[in-house]
Amino acid sequence: MTNAITNVAGYQFRTVADVETMHAQVQALCARTHLKGTVFISPEGINLSLAGSPTDIEYTLGQLDEVCGFDRLQVNTTCSNSIPFRRLLVKIREELVPMTLPGTDTIRLAQAEARYITSDELRQWIRTGREMTLLDLRNRFEYELGTFTHAQHLGLRHFRELGSAAPKLAKLPRTAPVVTFCTGGIRCEKGASYIASLGFEHVYKLRGGVLDYLKRFQGEDWRGDCFVFDERISLDHRLEPTYTRLCRVCQVVLNEDEEQVCSSCSPSAALNPA
Repeated sequence: MTNAITNVAGYQFRTVADVETMHAQVQALCARTHLKGTVFISPEGINLSLAGSPTDIEYTLGQLDEVCGFDRLQVNTTCSNSIPFRRLLVKIREELVPMTLPGTDTIRLAQAEARYITSDELRQWIRTGREMTLLDLRNRFEYELGTFTHAQHLGLRHFRELGSAAPKLAKLPRTAPVVTFCTGGIRCEKGASYIASLGFEHVYKLRGGVLDYLKRFQGEDWRGDCFVFDERISLDHRLEPTYTRLCRVCQVVLNEDEEQVCSSCSPSAALNPA
């Protein structure tokens, strides 16, 4: 059967007082299904990427609400022909989205707020030519693989480096709204608030991220593919898997004659530098 597998990526930030107990509950819940993927539990909440039958997905999300108290999960759903994970992993993390910040920045972050913008609203802003800074908060290789037309990037190799990007952020226009986006929205929950903590008055985060926008508008205002953290590697503008081959070291797209690493990262390149 075509596209018989349902894939969900979701998260919810909320205080989890007893992380160990919550971890055990979620692990037992997932064990009652045939789902595969990853679930991270932290004092901040939950972040999950799961794949399986529609019945198992519906059951698990319902139990996460009724039993575990995750009643406001932000969820994106896609379909595929097979499960893009090899196993199920339920793990405890200190942070759902690691981001290194100095002490004073951490205090400001806790006090800052950013507003949501929906995919429909962003599309309208783009269509009417509204002045804004459309800021990609994903990793550099994700940005290079595909992003919104006219989007800007801070050159971050990893999201956790955002805390050191204040000098680059300071160069952004202060009068125009800053609209942040990532794959599903979770990185912007922290990233947009951090940017707001630096004194930007109008900071937004795209609800549902790139996946929601592509689901609604496909390739409009988008170029390339969207990286996903599973064996599909990336999705095209129709949310169909591309299985793009990426270098295991630097994540650039491999050429046809390259296998696991690109020519720049291969051992022979290190031995024979240009």
